[in-house]
Amino acid sequence: MKKRFILLSIIVLVISCDSYLDEVPDNRQTLKTLEDVSQMLVSAYSEAIYSFVEWKSDNATYIRENTQFDWFTELYSYRPSVSNENQDTPTYLWDNNYQAISHANQALEALEEIEGGDLDFRNALKGEALITRAYNHFMLANVFCQHYNEANKGELGIPYITEPETQLQVSYERGTLEETYSLIEKDLLEAIPLISDEYYVGSGKYHFNINAAYAFASRYFLFKGDYEKCIEYSNKLLGSGVIGTTYVRNMDEVFSGSGSVAIANQFIDVDDPANLLVVRKQSVAVNRYTRGYQANTNIFIDIFVRNNPQGSTDQRDLRYGFSSSSARVQPKYTELFHFTTSTTGFAYFIQPELRSEEVILNRMESYARLNRLNDALNDYNVMAALRYDNGGQLTLPEIVDYYEATEQEAMLNLIIGERRKEFLREGLRWFDIKRLGLEVYHIISTDSNGNVSEDVTLSVNDLRKAEQIPAKSIANGIQGNPGY
Repeated sequence: MKKRFILLSIIVLVISCDSYLDEVPDNRQTLKTLEDVSQMLVSAYSEAIYSFVEWKSDNATYIRENTQFDWFTELYSYRPSVSNENQDTPTYLWDNNYQAISHANQALEALEEIEGGDLDFRNALKGEALITRAYNHFMLANVFCQHYNEANKGELGIPYITEPETQLQVSYERGTLEETYSLIEKDLLEAIPLISDEYYVGSGKYHFNINAAYAFASRYFLFKGDYEKCIEYSNKLLGSGVIGTTYVRNMDEVFSGSGSVAIANQFIDVDDPANLLVVRKQSVAVNRYTRGYQANTNIFIDIFVRNNPQGSTDQRDLRYGFSSSSARVQPKYTELFHFTTSTTGFAYFIQPELRSEEVILNRMESYARLNRLNDALNDYNVMAALRYDNGGQLTLPEIVDYYEATEQEAMLNLIIGERRKEFLREGLRWFDIKRLGLEVYHIISTDSNGNVSEDVTLSVNDLRKAEQIPAKSIANGIQGNPGY
């Protein structure tokens, strides 16, 4: 399954100038102090969104009146995304994540060369560089590879880059998914003991702080299927007992107020303990319900009404109106704009990329898979009380009756449903579809009478669950994913 290739993080320009060819093809910044390394690591956080995968999930459908761009339709239809390489595309994620990785690698190399300085600060910088390298590779693997499990671990991984590039052409092996995960885990576990919250006063949520590192470890071990380890690292954030309310926001308070911007600002509030890592992201679509393939009213009803053993209003149902097929939705993020000239620029937003509610749900699912059903239920009842008008205090027999399944199956159905509600429009549903082996049906178009004219089904083991490698990379020798 391995193949040699040329990584396209360096753009090779063919220039017939001998003096140019005499130059060292390495335009990295010179890092002379630990403070220089700290500044470099600001660029180790990718500004590319991964939430375009939401359009590939069962949270999205065709909406006639919405504005659709070609690359939206390519993603939604499980075709290679070739019509655009800019914001909101797989290529943009690929390029930006590898660029972020290159900054982490340059920081690590500099730390080996710089002498002196505060040892604790040095260790903290090394921890941040290692964990950003791990996280960026992890997200690439979960977009461009199959989900990691015993059946898939021998499938194609992604290139794991551990050194700065100093040559115009560098060959790597794509390797297996198992090898990719092994390297991610190595960096992650080495990083965690080094990370410190002492050096980013006032901006700590914009860096991989200790709590964010535990949240990443919680997600990593859940996705890997190591449920004991998921619980272990979740406990480092949440404590070992039933969750308190420090890391569980009251969604009735978060999603209420005057004006959509004010409400979105409450959700992304960097001072909220639930927001563990916040990152600036670029996007032209993620905040606009009038663009792309979105959840319509029927999907909202499926998620929040038909799957609701509490039987009361869920505050995460952010509809405030609907047209003939789409749902008007309160955005979770505030759309901002960066002007590069007096009239042009690009849209961006601040995203809570890791938040504590995910850690709680990761632990709940791990409890359930280990048949610790009461532990899962106890956490659920605390969380539900701050999500539903009359939430909490469900019993296991009530859940079993509602889902008409065994105790373990019923509890897992409840938790997976809660994950879908909690992370709607954030992209995590797609990764659950991959790891849980779910089927997705998409209507691609309808005729003037509303009848389906084109559709597509993504099967349980569909190879297209691994996003195709960017076309420009395939053209330069990188092995593409099968199934397209």
